[in-house]
Amino acid sequence: MVSKESLLKIKQDVECYIGQEIFVKANIGRNKSICRKGIIDSTYSNLFVVKDNETASKMTYNYTDIVTNALEISLPTGEIISNYDFSTPKYTRL
Repeated sequence: MVSKESLLKIKQDVECYIGQEIFVKANIGRNKSICRKGIIDSTYSNLFVVKDNETASKMTYNYTDIVTNALEISLPTGEIISNYDFSTPKYTRL
């Protein structure tokens, strides 16, 4: 289980890129994924909004999508900004 502090850190990291162009790769299951280019429009407590450049539509994503590796965010330079390691849990069950 991911702590609230970890989700808060992801939210703060996403807030740093508001207004910048990003690439979003969303896994939709069965080895299928959707790749879009957009701009981070706004952030909220549980989700953030990405505005698509081509269609002017808005897409919303949860911060937990990043934790579960269902969502990958990268800059146009190729730098992945959603690269977190949650493999070592902070608390373990005894």
